[in-house]
Amino acid sequence: MRKLIWLVVILTLGYAGYWFYGSSQIEAGAKAMLTQARQDGWGDAKGVTMAGFPSRFDLTYEEPQLFGADGAWSWSAPYAQVFALGYAPNKVISYLPSGQKISLGDQSYTLNLADMRSSVTVGYSTTLPLENLVTVIQKPVLTPDAGTAPELSADQLRLAITREDKAQGALPDPQNKGQLIMPGATYRLGAEAVNLTLPPALVAKLAPKSGLGDTVARLHLDALAGLRDPITKEAADHGVPGLMTFALSDLSLSWGGNDLSVAGNLRIDASGYPEGTLQIRSASWRNWISIAQGAGLIASDQVNLISGVATMLAAKDPQDALEIPLIFQNGQMSLGPIPLGPAPQFPQQQG
Repeated sequence: MRKLIWLVVILTLGYAGYWFYGSSQIEAGAKAMLTQARQDGWGDAKGVTMAGFPSRFDLTYEEPQLFGADGAWSWSAPYAQVFALGYAPNKVISYLPSGQKISLGDQSYTLNLADMRSSVTVGYSTTLPLENLVTVIQKPVLTPDAGTAPELSADQLRLAITREDKAQGALPDPQNKGQLIMPGATYRLGAEAVNLTLPPALVAKLAPKSGLGDTVARLHLDALAGLRDPITKEAADHGVPGLMTFALSDLSLSWGGNDLSVAGNLRIDASGYPEGTLQIRSASWRNWISIAQGAGLIASDQVNLISGVATMLAAKDPQDALEIPLIFQNGQMSLGPIPLGPAPQFPQQQG
């Protein structure tokens, strides 16, 4: 029994030593980063404290601030907290409170919310490869400091990034029959906004006379992104590794009782231009034509022609839904047979 007691005492003292050593290293690193941020002019904080003994490492930045180049934007919060369990320091949870301040140019806003936290898991490596990230914001309300009406609000905003087997991001290579484009790392991307309320001025600009209303019931994304290299801590300095493949399972919108969804696969060439096809589908296509006309995207004398062609295409679908291919080829893009101009170019930053 005496040996067991001594064993417990030794293990307790050993763990306490581990916590105090680990906490001192984390606090020293946080203070060094703060000093560097001040020198470089991109961040500041009133102070840094460490707590959580014996089971957690709880790091708190008091009144943190971030600054954009040339004063284009700034952000601040009453405090920011980062938590990690003592036995799993590679898994981190961060928390931000209500009352955050955001400035964009000469406009300033206050962000209030019910809850905002992120969980991040990195691999056990000196490069800290990203394994999983989830951010959830409950009941965010962004209000201009010069007014009382909310500029932006939602029931929930959610973002998730999860590392997958790199083969899941592989796509057929059109240049080499039977061969696959194999990315260096694959990540599943997920995002969702529920009851996202937009400012009336923005709705009037995007879709005047549309009758859509100012609340997007749901905006959802599910995709696989194949990158040239894994996302590591170097990405903060050099940028995310270049995109090689993009498999879009679902990009869907529900707004004002109208639906719209997009799915398909894209391969990114060496210059950063996408190649492939995305299928755009909607059962509310008649309403979207009227909305496009009200927004000035379709001339009145073109409505009958476009509606006629759309009716013939939708007649092939059992649900009377319209499906149109968005084609990316040779650095250009087109909606079916209609040219739209240059395709977007993705940066091909190496990891």
